[in-house]
Amino acid sequence: MAAQEHLRRVIPHGRLTRGLLLALFMGAALFGVIATSKLENRVQQIQTAEQSNPLWIASQLHFEFLRLEKDIAEFSLGYTSADDLMLRFDIAWSQINVLQEGHMPRVLESFGISDAVVTELETTFQRLEPAIQSLRTNDLTIEARRDRAEEILRALEGFDLSLREFLLAMSHEKSREMSNFRTDLLSLSRMISYISATILSLLAIFIFFLLLEIRAARDAEDEMRVLAEEASSAARMKMNFMSVVSHELRTPLTSILGGLALLKHRLGTIEDKTALKLLDTATRNGDRLLVLVNDILDAQALSEGKVSVT
Repeated sequence: MAAQEHLRRVIPHGRLTRGLLLALFMGAALFGVIATSKLENRVQQIQTAEQSNPLWIASQLHFEFLRLEKDIAEFSLGYTSADDLMLRFDIAWSQINVLQEGHMPRVLESFGISDAVVTELETTFQRLEPAIQSLRTNDLTIEARRDRAEEILRALEGFDLSLREFLLAMSHEKSREMSNFRTDLLSLSRMISYISATILSLLAIFIFFLLLEIRAARDAEDEMRVLAEEASSAARMKMNFMSVVSHELRTPLTSILGGLALLKHRLGTIEDKTALKLLDTATRNGDRLLVLVNDILDAQALSEGKVSVT
């Protein structure tokens, strides 16, 4: 009974503790998954920006634009052919197209930078294309070459400064984005470290309480084993007592009652009433004692299931 009472007292507390620890463990794991997912999204954004590399593409556009202006100036002096100038013009235009396609518009939008200078430069290139195509004619004089080159350069005037400002803004936004990414990465890494420590702590506490329960269960098992041994010993003592009652008490009592009955029968003719009264008293008390012994033996037989009451 004591072991059962101990188990009834320990098991509910153990279940409550395990449930609480399991809830905390699942909450920490869920929070870790959310933090890891957020970190992965931020890394994906940075990877997309790095793969597109808008700053490098914009730098290439500015570089090709400067080379285009240089080739136009050299063409006016006769140092560059019209075909080379047209090739340089096409390369610069291709850089404009790269900035306006793929991931670049989304990256520029995420940076909060306007691509108006790129759009305006594309419009200017579209307007200048016929003029540059006309430079391929062979009947141009030196003066005509110079005038057309100067006209094209005047149309491109101001874009150098605009592209520099565009590059500066993009460089600033990219630096800010990388700084924010590093800050977020540091914060998330700390958060993941705290979550990992929390999960390990909860796991250690769970194992600690589990060991306590195992120890309590072993103590209860040992106590129940002791009680079982005591019960077995009591049963053996009971069986020994029944054996004593059956063999050491009932058999002699039966013999005594038989002797008293025989003695009473032989002395029935005497007139000593005191002796007869003593014989009657001994016989009556012997019968009562025999009935008591028989009742004890019958109760034992009933408890063992050897007889049934109908």
